[in-house]
Amino acid sequence: MGKKVYIQTYGCQMNVYDSEKLKGILSDKGYSLTEKPENADVIVLNTCCVREHAERRALGRLTQLSHYKVKNPEVKLVMIGCVAQRIGERLFDFAPLLDFILGTSQVFNLPEYLENKTRLANVSFKDSQNIFDDVLPIRKNRYISHVAISRGCNNFCSYCIVPYVRGPERHRNIEDILNEVQCLSKSGCLEVMLVGQNVNSYKDKNYDFPDLLQEVNDKTDIKRIRFMTSHPKDLSLKLIEKMAELPKVCEHLHLPLQSGSSRILEKMNRGYTSEEYLEKIQNAKSKIKNLSLTTDLIVGFPSETQKDFEMTLDMVREIKFDSSFMFRYSIRDGTKAAEFEDDVFEKEKLRRLKELIELQKRISLEKNKGLIGEKVEVLIDGKSRRDKKSWKGKSRNNKTVILKDEKEGSSGKDLLGEIVPVKISDCDSWTLFGEFIK
Repeated sequence: MGKKVYIQTYGCQMNVYDSEKLKGILSDKGYSLTEKPENADVIVLNTCCVREHAERRALGRLTQLSHYKVKNPEVKLVMIGCVAQRIGERLFDFAPLLDFILGTSQVFNLPEYLENKTRLANVSFKDSQNIFDDVLPIRKNRYISHVAISRGCNNFCSYCIVPYVRGPERHRNIEDILNEVQCLSKSGCLEVMLVGQNVNSYKDKNYDFPDLLQEVNDKTDIKRIRFMTSHPKDLSLKLIEKMAELPKVCEHLHLPLQSGSSRILEKMNRGYTSEEYLEKIQNAKSKIKNLSLTTDLIVGFPSETQKDFEMTLDMVREIKFDSSFMFRYSIRDGTKAAEFEDDVFEKEKLRRLKELIELQKRISLEKNKGLIGEKVEVLIDGKSRRDKKSWKGKSRNNKTVILKDEKEGSSGKDLLGEIVPVKISDCDSWTLFGEFIK
């Protein structure tokens, strides 16, 4: 067809995966991809609504992209994903120039709507079983890829909109997952991130998530395996032991805490106490050498007192996360928490968030300083954005590492896609700086 498609993505790893998979599907249908919306015949916005800020960004970008439709009415303007699912047809009131609004289960059917040979409606949220297992995603980074192992969520945390826009958990067939990982490996991919709203609740026949890690480790040629996101209530001893023993599974665990107060955790419907969370973390640290821990934290949840907030600070000090995603609470209409009184003033939410960020920044710097002089294995996946003369990569424990463009004294050697030994020489709170080991 020769038509050009521009896709912009907001949100989590699942959204990134969906966009990459959609690019592959559209490419198979004859569309070409463009990085410039002004050159596109089809403009697609893949959206996230997990937090108010993310939704506002998506809607603001939709307004900007609508200008291309004004200039050329033949352009197709499409919104897909979580905001499309949550707001639905009301989006036409906000952006009348939209051509299609497709919910989370209709993303991969976009070519049908663009061709529209069967006079499909321009709005659809119905469930679809078509996940195009035979189509490889088109990745921005050819050496690292996401692989969806499940979709949806059954947890219904009181603050979270995800179960309402993503639906209940559906788990992929293990053979399909293994086939996709192996195909990615053959195409040059070195590292996969197994993604889902709650990966460690994965089930297929007699296989659970630790079994899946074992299968990917043993039956594919992929070099590295990561996963995200895990729910603390489903973090089993079996999973911790597999992380410790399987050589391809990286030493990084992202485990959202959300709050250090057991009272707030109960109100959040998280299914664990702060004491239970801490016990699992201590267990993981004792068994997995060089484990890097990251988390999600929310401040200002309804009824959170200063004492509750201090419990969160105390947990962060005790566990010493390598990094954290930190947010102030925002109301998501349709969730249980939206029925609670939002009684923490915005100014106080921002004060608590700032204090938490500063604490985490100090801890991150302390943790990174402890790595100076250490030898780490780094997958080189590109050039540094700040210094094009330096390489950028990821260590096994999920640290970003910047290195000078040289190896064994040979400047300019193409290291893209190599896994190299590196000695850490310096750091800041977010980044390690290293030298190739000669």
